[in-house]
Amino acid sequence: MGVLLLGTLASQWLEAATCPLHRHGNLAVIIDDLGYNLDTAQVAAAIPAPLTMSVIPGTPYAMEVADLGAKRGKEVMLHMPMAAVRTQVSDPLVLDRQLPVADISQRVREALQSVPGAAGMNNHMGSALTTNRRAMDALMSELAAQDMFFIDSRTTAETVARDAAKAQGVPSASRTVFLDNKPELAAVERQIKEAVRRALVEGYAIAIGHPHPATLTALSRALPRLPADVTVVSASQIARCHENHRRTSMPRAAR
Repeated sequence: MGVLLLGTLASQWLEAATCPLHRHGNLAVIIDDLGYNLDTAQVAAAIPAPLTMSVIPGTPYAMEVADLGAKRGKEVMLHMPMAAVRTQVSDPLVLDRQLPVADISQRVREALQSVPGAAGMNNHMGSALTTNRRAMDALMSELAAQDMFFIDSRTTAETVARDAAKAQGVPSASRTVFLDNKPELAAVERQIKEAVRRALVEGYAIAIGHPHPATLTALSRALPRLPADVTVVSASQIARCHENHRRTSMPRAAR
């Protein structure tokens, strides 16, 4: 019993050491769609909070943005384009429905070459591919091999991405709030407040926004003035430290 208790205490200490989350509200803020414009990436990187910068691979400034994020102390993530139901995904290096499952790993490795230092991945679009269990199993197998985490942007309520991640032992979490389905300052500010509320009620929240002027302005104003019991953390901390994540609905406009 003594050995068992010691082992349990050691496990709890290790979890606390590797998962420095606070007891109250933990809020991860991800800025998606980076890589096409260096100026907006610089604005995002200058926001005084540990944002996670998610970069679309193969874009003109992907490597520069990844390097910029690392230099500014931001977590960098791979924003992987995936097939959507109603929209043709035209970004480079898409995981599309015609891509053989056997080639998914190679496409991911190719994408990682243009976003050096990416610690995890979230899906760009993907309302079609994230419902395909065979494709998600292949993707998560590669992420497990790369020791990466996965954030499900939840562009469809039918996603099986997190189930596949769990099956492969990939740390994962799901988006809680989209900040800028309506990219206007007042609307983004309301969504930030909703993300904060969810973080306080549920212990954590993941907010995803895009490099719109309204989004970056609202975050620049709000994040330094968050309530004392809300802490901005990286996306990886949420993915690696929380096992049970609540699922949220997906606005039709974002699919």
